[in-house]
Amino acid sequence: MKHFKVNYTLSALILLLWAGCKGDPKTNDKDVVFSIGRPLNEAVVQLDAEPDRLNIPLSTSSYTRIVGNNIFQNLLSIDPETLEIIPQLAKSRPEATPINEGPYAGGMAYTFEIHEEATWDDGSPVTANDFIFTLKAALNPQVPAPAYRAYLSFIKDIQVDADNPRRFTVLTNQKYIIGEEAIGAALPVMPAYLYDPEGLLKDIPLASLADENEAKKLAEEDERLAEFASLFTSPKFSREKEGISGSGPYRFDSWETGQRIILSKKENYWGDALADEYPTLAGYPDKIIFRPIPDPNAAITTLKDGQIDAMANIAPNDFKALQENEFTAARYNFYSPPLLGNTFIYVNTRNPKLSDKRVRHALAYAIDVPEIIAAVYNGMGTPYASPVHPSFAYYNKDLKPIPYDPEKARELLAEAGWVDTNNNGIADKEINGKREELSLNYKIVAGRDNIQNVALLVQESAKKAGIDIQIEAKEFAVLADDFKRRDYELVPWGKTIQPTLWEPKQDFHSEGDDRTGFATAESDALIDQIEVTLDEKKRNELYKQLQALLYDEMPLIYLLVPTSRIAIHKRFEMEPSPIYPGYSPNLLKLKEQE
Repeated sequence: MKHFKVNYTLSALILLLWAGCKGDPKTNDKDVVFSIGRPLNEAVVQLDAEPDRLNIPLSTSSYTRIVGNNIFQNLLSIDPETLEIIPQLAKSRPEATPINEGPYAGGMAYTFEIHEEATWDDGSPVTANDFIFTLKAALNPQVPAPAYRAYLSFIKDIQVDADNPRRFTVLTNQKYIIGEEAIGAALPVMPAYLYDPEGLLKDIPLASLADENEAKKLAEEDERLAEFASLFTSPKFSREKEGISGSGPYRFDSWETGQRIILSKKENYWGDALADEYPTLAGYPDKIIFRPIPDPNAAITTLKDGQIDAMANIAPNDFKALQENEFTAARYNFYSPPLLGNTFIYVNTRNPKLSDKRVRHALAYAIDVPEIIAAVYNGMGTPYASPVHPSFAYYNKDLKPIPYDPEKARELLAEAGWVDTNNNGIADKEINGKREELSLNYKIVAGRDNIQNVALLVQESAKKAGIDIQIEAKEFAVLADDFKRRDYELVPWGKTIQPTLWEPKQDFHSEGDDRTGFATAESDALIDQIEVTLDEKKRNELYKQLQALLYDEMPLIYLLVPTSRIAIHKRFEMEPSPIYPGYSPNLLKLKEQE
């Protein structure tokens, strides 16, 4: 389907990718590369943190996706090298036609067909009913999946071909700039027979769950929705072997908390015969062993011992040192493609101390981003000023990264009523009859040196502007839970940016996740307009307006766009990708030994 054009400078990005790759051009002794003391075709992959679960609709963790993408499959995927939308479970990209009459007039119809060969682990075929079940599960108001419902709310019904249960048409009530991607790639297709063994959702019409008001009424009246949600959110379907299964090349074997997650390649996997034509169906390693090692020093030590085959997000100084280390230089290739991602600080705008945008702007002026890039990232990053990646055509270049200026920060604080009245160096203000100092809690993931070092620099520079930063380190799962409950003041975060059109609803719309509490009627209306504007020129102007609004309100403090830093064992063939983590574990292909 040609209706939605991917808006980024693809050729420039590809050139940057290849220019940035720093693999070792030398051919090392084969005996060194292939003598590892463990099975050659088992890939050990390091993760910075452990997934919270392996039930993708219930998680927004990138680590859940990194592991889960080897077990589950989407109708569509992104080619990790060309960054184009390509089919995965579907035989092709959908046929897309406008709907001109009937209850969904003004919308679009997307017709997909699933591969005839696609099967579940019990041997049954993957059909349209499995996709319908997956949507029902996510649209069930009793299931905690608001982030995905924001993407799927435009879907209204599905018609299954009477002669072909694998062919179906998704009906929407509006045009949507990422309609194809949202339908085809937001959620993996899950087997109804496994995740709804009692058929609790089977007789509940998708159209009823797709209508928000009707869905809420159903949730109050139909006990099956609550019963399904209780079952679906149980540990069985998030962590246990018998409850996790998909159509992908790998079977979930085991999960030792804090140690490893093991996936094994399926025997007679249906996608092997199609992998040459559909590359994201491939699964090359016999096993993929994910090792969550949040302590970067421990991770580097493990890599130096040759116990890790793939590692991303390496600390900049370590990245350089590893390339100069005799042992690792002989055994690993190192890559630094530009990363489609960014790092920033979430600001809880509902907090009384942070509800005034002048305070949020003051905080931005109080953070020395160039020092962070130089001291922590070894210069491997650039400042930016918008949630949009700077390489995209619709990035608002009129917005400039806010410079470090503690005096400007103090001026803004004073305008907002924050002045150091007791001469202790920290601004204060009376709030609800009580004198409050501008002391802000800054929650970070424990055990990550880079994050800790950034936090210390933020603390040091902000103090010069009269802002006290109190650092609180927590385990990732605990911090993520706090964040979901909006129990935070400041939280540093990083995001992977997909090479498709920007969909701001999840982050910034009142019907999305909106964890900063930023959403207003004005911003909601602008986002709603963006979502249905298919004209590229008009949409780009709206994109720029939204970026300017976000810049003015400052619910995020922008830090930097980093460069990837990846190490891959030389026995594997791998093409780096700008998409985090920079490689696909299932595509690590063992080289032939001569």
